Amino acid sequence: MTYLTCFFLDNEKDIIVNLYKDLDRMYYVLTTPNHSTGNLIRNLSKTCNLPLSQDDNGMLIITDEIPCFIDGNNQESYIFKLADTEIASIYPDGTVDRKATIPAIAKTLMSQTKDFKLPAGKTIFKTFIRKDLKFRADLHTHMNGNLTGDILIALGIAHQIRYPLYYVKKLELELTDAQWEKVNAQREKVARQFVSSDLQGKYLDRRINDNTFINFADLILNNLDNAEMNIVKIRNSLAVIKDGQAVFTNLEKVYLYRYVFCKGKESEEQIPFAKVDMIPDEDVKNALKQMLRDRENPDYCHNTIFQDKLLWIARSYKKQGVCYAEISDTTLVKKYESIEMLRQVHAVMPSIYQETGVMIRFLAAMRRIPLTIVKDAVTPANYLEQNLEVLKATALDPYVAGCDFVGEEINDIITLKPAFKEIVKIAKADPSFVIRVHAGENDSQKDNIAHSIACVKESLEPGQQMPKMRLGHGLYTYSLASKKGKETLKELKENNVVLEFQITSNVRLNNLNSLQNHPLKQYLEKGISCVQGTDGAALYGTNSIDEQLSLEKMLGLTDEELKQMHDSERKIIEESQKAYSTKKAAFAELLGDRDMEEVLLEKMQAVTISKAKAKSAPKLDANTELKDQIEEITWDRTPVVLLGGSFNTENRTTKISANAIKQMDDMLEYMSPDEVCFVIGHKLSGYEKYLLDHNDKGFRIYSFVPALITKKEAEKIKEADVKVRVSIESEGMGIYKSINYEIFERRPSVVVAFDGNSAAANLIQEAKNGKGRSVILIWNHSKTLMQKAKSLHGYVYSFDGENPLTNIIDSLKTKFKSK
Repeated sequence: MTYLTCFFLDNEKDIIVNLYKDLDRMYYVLTTPNHSTGNLIRNLSKTCNLPLSQDDNGMLIITDEIPCFIDGNNQESYIFKLADTEIASIYPDGTVDRKATIPAIAKTLMSQTKDFKLPAGKTIFKTFIRKDLKFRADLHTHMNGNLTGDILIALGIAHQIRYPLYYVKKLELELTDAQWEKVNAQREKVARQFVSSDLQGKYLDRRINDNTFINFADLILNNLDNAEMNIVKIRNSLAVIKDGQAVFTNLEKVYLYRYVFCKGKESEEQIPFAKVDMIPDEDVKNALKQMLRDRENPDYCHNTIFQDKLLWIARSYKKQGVCYAEISDTTLVKKYESIEMLRQVHAVMPSIYQETGVMIRFLAAMRRIPLTIVKDAVTPANYLEQNLEVLKATALDPYVAGCDFVGEEINDIITLKPAFKEIVKIAKADPSFVIRVHAGENDSQKDNIAHSIACVKESLEPGQQMPKMRLGHGLYTYSLASKKGKETLKELKENNVVLEFQITSNVRLNNLNSLQNHPLKQYLEKGISCVQGTDGAALYGTNSIDEQLSLEKMLGLTDEELKQMHDSERKIIEESQKAYSTKKAAFAELLGDRDMEEVLLEKMQAVTISKAKAKSAPKLDANTELKDQIEEITWDRTPVVLLGGSFNTENRTTKISANAIKQMDDMLEYMSPDEVCFVIGHKLSGYEKYLLDHNDKGFRIYSFVPALITKKEAEKIKEADVKVRVSIESEGMGIYKSINYEIFERRPSVVVAFDGNSAAANLIQEAKNGKGRSVILIWNHSKTLMQKAKSLHGYVYSFDGENPLTNIIDSLKTKFKSK
């Protein structure tokens, strides 16, 4: 057989169909090399009723013949089908006309479990949407999550960015001997600058490797023997994890990989582009060649990386049929960076719009909590005041449509209410100004949708109209049939609040484990304005078309419901285009013959936001308050992480049951304090308290606590017989990240989960994803956690009176010993 070509069934190039010809017969070999568990290809095989086999390397594959057909014009084509759905027409010359795809949401659900339940109709989508129902906007997305890995790689080559040695080693990229010799010589020079550093060991190595660079164009173009595999590894690093759902921690790490390209700096030593045609990846090669042609275009010849990024975002939207987008970006609340960004936007956007017909505007994004993933980054206590000072000026720009509160939803938005008083002042002067809040993304803060509206309403001046308001995600609130739910619906409707839905990111970020209870259809039935976003499509392997298909197929939206969303979106597009024209004229008049920087700096007036009269007690530094109890987790015992008290919403209390207590008692009797230690949260309530009160055998117990705690919490922990680990996160809902870092990523462990909400589900997902082997056991009567368990079939064990916890542990012990 002769290799002909290949094509992909998904946007991330994870499901590869290789095509081979033998005379006039054609065969395919389907592989999923980026998915190490084998769940994806096993579940795809089962869904499509196709036999699995193995290649010469022991990898699972699906292979079969593709039948040839002759049409009415006597033209031959090979029709490739899966589960009776026509996927592609393949012509004798190797041309592939793909007609259906497997969307990222289905791929993730298949990767997550050993027993995928969805039918083929919700797994393989024909890529056709009625023209009159096609969504034309992306109203919820993020600046550095839009471009695919292939485009970012091409940008990195075109601009010859500096690529850190740390990522070369982290991704295990292959370099030539000459490249290693050059980069190691540079590393020696960099290391000399750290001779007096207080850093040691791996921390010192990391800092040196972060500041040692290779020209990315050199890495690819002068290393063509390894280019194909290196491109695959780099591409995979630019999207959330493949084999299952991710959590917010993973998303933050992916952004760090993306920043290398999105915020890249060009190398001092440049190389020629003579070998571009030899790049093995067609998509990277073709994008790079277009980027080089753009340099001959006077409109783009001086483009910065940022301007090229905008150009390719617009080209991507044009390809998807999107004509309007609002991109959330934190740069717009940074004093000098915001001005430089807007200067570059004004310089290139008219040409981009002329070429693509896509209007791009921005939402100035403020973080609801300080970012902790960037090591050594210090966030000032008054960061919100600084953000608002800048926003007062940047909001005047016609390309700025409004503002946004972003970040993991682990705190009540009401704590930021003082900031809204300043924001509604901006909205009073500019009626088109959009106030967007990420709210209802997970179930840890079910009041956040209602509280977001209240923050705006209660900040209005007498007689001031309600500004334009949108809520991103809107998945979770109290039951819409409950009193609180009905009140929330009333507020949404009366205040014309728009809800934005991003189904793929919800699934891939572990915020949605079951599609059955998705609220979109309920909101549409009640007449609430709803629109679609992508949340940074490339991060999640999706795009605007796949998102709409996923909403339609996965949630069963009717044409009437799609039209409701289409009409809400069209209204926003029309209003936004008018707002841009109005603001453009006003901004030109404001500037006159003065420089933009001079005017905007003048408009940045200091802001002092009143400290809210906190209903909760002031917070103390946990490292200081609990210093006498802080101790590393011992390495001579297996950690047993107990969920049932601290991993709920802040206001929800775990109620212990007699049946579950029987399981606890048996577990404590079965386990030995010489073999295991326990890990709990900071509340010391529910099953955690029961453990502390019945620790007759003297188990060592470690309590993970947030970086900031109340005096009452500190006193409670001091009185308890616990060792302490202090998280880098200041909010209790975020301590799962530190448990993952210290336990799941480093060592074997056991998770015993009796109760919890999204923080518990995140911790369970981290345990499944972690590098250390973790046994996960979930109480069968926890409705929320059993939803998580069902999505992880084959990776968790449920227990109850009929299937006792100790029996499962004993059988697993025997199983592992036999191995």
